[in-house]
Amino acid sequence: MAEVAESLLAVYESQLRGIVPRDTPWGAVVERDGSLVRTHYGTHGTVDHAGPVGDDLAESIRRQQALFAARHEPVEWKVYAHDSPLLGASLRAAGFVPGPMRAVLAAGIADVPSAEALRPGMRVRYESYGELERLLRKAAAAPEQRRPLSEMVADGMARRTGSEMKILVLEHEGRILDALWIEHVGDTDFAAVGGITGPRPELLQAAAAWAEGRDLRGFRPRTPRYLVAEAPDSLVPAYLTTGFHEITRVSTYRWAPAGEPARERATMQLLSEPEHDEIWKRFETRFEVTYETADRGIVEPPASATWYLGAIERSDDPVLAEVEGIIARGVRAVARPGDRLYRLKWFISGSRTDPLRAGGPGQPYWVGYAYLVDEHVVQVTEDLRMGTFGNWSEASLCVFGEELLAYVDEDLTALLGIVLRRGGRPVGNVWSFGP
Repeated sequence: MAEVAESLLAVYESQLRGIVPRDTPWGAVVERDGSLVRTHYGTHGTVDHAGPVGDDLAESIRRQQALFAARHEPVEWKVYAHDSPLLGASLRAAGFVPGPMRAVLAAGIADVPSAEALRPGMRVRYESYGELERLLRKAAAAPEQRRPLSEMVADGMARRTGSEMKILVLEHEGRILDALWIEHVGDTDFAAVGGITGPRPELLQAAAAWAEGRDLRGFRPRTPRYLVAEAPDSLVPAYLTTGFHEITRVSTYRWAPAGEPARERATMQLLSEPEHDEIWKRFETRFEVTYETADRGIVEPPASATWYLGAIERSDDPVLAEVEGIIARGVRAVARPGDRLYRLKWFISGSRTDPLRAGGPGQPYWVGYAYLVDEHVVQVTEDLRMGTFGNWSEASLCVFGEELLAYVDEDLTALLGIVLRRGGRPVGNVWSFGP
């Protein structure tokens, strides 16, 4: 058994510690600093490491504190039982406070026993539409484990191929008993259990079945071979009876600088959140447009201009990249503190961005886009005062809002040349769907 645990720990060390992910989570900035990997979320930050931290441990820690303090981000740093004792001692000397120790558990997916028949009235299923908020509250009440559900959701649930996540629910006669959340860590052989709300081997067995994902193999560049989790002592027996081995122990050290951190990440993916549907309804009402009428465009307000993009046929056209750059710079230039910019597509996931906290040096990448060659797309602030509407059927881009239009008008006209309409009235020399 000890040999199995040592083997699992070796794979864990080589694949999960001190790695810069290929796909950056939504709203995050990931930076390598020697053997350290620093992640800024705005709301908080983390430090990960593999191997020795450096020759001058105290100076390295001070440097991390200074960088997080500049962003007003509390920081979390995981210290493992097999790390050098000097790391924990140096962090405590710098003001970090250690949390309770947790077990780190791992298993070969093939070693997790198949699910047994559940008693009548019980079943394991995936999260249903509309119950995410309820599950988030239930998960928040669970003891600290590998990663909160709220953070995994904020990373973006519709990730690129190979980095999926899933919420599994155990219910009895329609009543939720417990839940588990799990993600495939992209470019590794691991699926990671973020946490579980109760000692339920049934959920762990279902997690192994999902991770193996026979129905998803055609969509995954790499199928997980291992499961990993962190658990307090109260949950460890459920893991051990499901084929897991304790491979080490870990404690999260925390330090908070002066200042108030951001309450939400700079960018967020939106799926079934109420605000996503609410902003859609208000946009459709104000601009008199629906999915069925989008080909005919929106009711363009007085402070608007619409350009012809018929020469752009591919999403990788360099002219389109210039258009997007002009729009992004304009939105950032005229945005007000507290603004939220929503990117919306009918019946597809959207996003929310704080324009003043994304797209600049040291900030998360800009996730919005104003025009697509095969779909209608909307960008609009929460108060609907400015935004864009990309109409691929007409091959046009409408920019509305007095301040935004004033900023981008000259550059877009110089780049694209043809203005179809101003204030909804035709002024160009290209036929359009406009009035």
